[in-house]
Amino acid sequence: MKKITLHHPAIFIAFVILISSCVNDEPGINNKPIVTDRGTAQGNATTTSIGSGGGTLSSADEKLTVTIPAGALTSTTIISIQPISNEGPLGLGLGYRLSPEGTTFAQPITLTFTYDDDLLDNTNEDFLWIITQADDDSWNAVLNSEVNTSANTVTVTTTHFSDWALGRFIDLNLEPASKTVLKGKSVGLKLSGFSRDQAPIEDDLVPLAPIDPNTDVLQPLTTIPSNEEQLLDFRITSWSLNGASAPVSNSNGSLSASKNTATYKAPTAKPSTNPVAVSVHLEAQQSGTSQTTHYTVTSSISVIDSDLYVLVHVDGETHEYYQYGFNGSTPPDPNNISIANCGTDGNGGLAISGSFIQNATTVVSGFVLEVAAPAEGTVALTCLQNDGEDDASFQLANGEKYYSLDYATRTPVNQNCDYNYLCSNFSVTFITYEDEQMGNVRGYFSGTLYEPGNAEACQSDIAHSIEGEFWLKRAN
Repeated sequence: MKKITLHHPAIFIAFVILISSCVNDEPGINNKPIVTDRGTAQGNATTTSIGSGGGTLSSADEKLTVTIPAGALTSTTIISIQPISNEGPLGLGLGYRLSPEGTTFAQPITLTFTYDDDLLDNTNEDFLWIITQADDDSWNAVLNSEVNTSANTVTVTTTHFSDWALGRFIDLNLEPASKTVLKGKSVGLKLSGFSRDQAPIEDDLVPLAPIDPNTDVLQPLTTIPSNEEQLLDFRITSWSLNGASAPVSNSNGSLSASKNTATYKAPTAKPSTNPVAVSVHLEAQQSGTSQTTHYTVTSSISVIDSDLYVLVHVDGETHEYYQYGFNGSTPPDPNNISIANCGTDGNGGLAISGSFIQNATTVVSGFVLEVAAPAEGTVALTCLQNDGEDDASFQLANGEKYYSLDYATRTPVNQNCDYNYLCSNFSVTFITYEDEQMGNVRGYFSGTLYEPGNAEACQSDIAHSIEGEFWLKRAN
């Protein structure tokens, strides 16, 4: 269990906005707290009556539990938790409005946030804390947030009600987080995600604002003069390509690095391990101590044969389809061909497809994406089940496994099976959509497709996460 307290060696707050726009009271110092709009209601509130004997209440999604001890309230009070949008800096998940707002307690109450892998979205648990929004809409971090990685909880005690949320005090990003690069070509990478008042010194990376251990437990998210002796600094120790330290050049490509930037050059032939992993390794060390912690941030880079393609990632496996002819390219092996197509249906709809045919006869995999009203921007697909005209599907081995946008949930009830037909959440973002023959169509997609469950056994259809990208020419 980790506990971030005022007695802990100082930790830095990471946030990248409001650096240039804030007015500084001292040169190089940003003294303005971060202010945002209030969160808006998301879903239903939960409510209960709690008196002087104490009690508990959880949010509807069970991500927040409020525990009020005996003696904290002098009379019976209606307590409410309203889920709201999380407007906090580096926030995670929903925020929560605790009511009656402004209520103060005679004894500290406990707020316990629960998280899972989906909520973390690759955030390191070491970086979690709880934040709260004050009456003036400024954000404060609760430094005595207690992280329990065994129970997947973050806990804090407080004596007042307001808007609360889970957040993180640092954000490490390797940009781009994923990338597609043509064989023989290069891509630049950069570590970012936090900053500070003064320019970085060589490869030292220090988050935006240090915590002053002499201040109150609620520390404004603002830059404070760096005069503390104990600080938590992040330093780049190395870069690597599939585990081999840079500089490196082998069959996976080459990687050269300098401080917080690196350049990866793809090999002239697709590597046997594809996508490749480019990683930056950091060491966090507290000044004046020998305690160090190591972190790694990784970018996934797919090396492709042609610059016109569809990439589909299903259950951790990448399926590649290429559009030949438009750029003068031809299939390297006509008997084992992975081919993509893109065209309209005559009614304004767009169809993108890909298939891999082995030994000229066997369909190994296939992908189809149909968008009734394509346009630059993000389109949420509406399937036939919801009277829509969009579709997405993926199949393996001549249809032995078939995943679709429509799906069914089934629940045994006595001797019967209750079922419900639904439409999956699936969206397509068109970065470029040129509405003409031979026009460029470029974008990405993500969502869930479903494999049929055993209906006779009353099994629900099985979810498969799918995502991918495309860069194609319209055939018509």
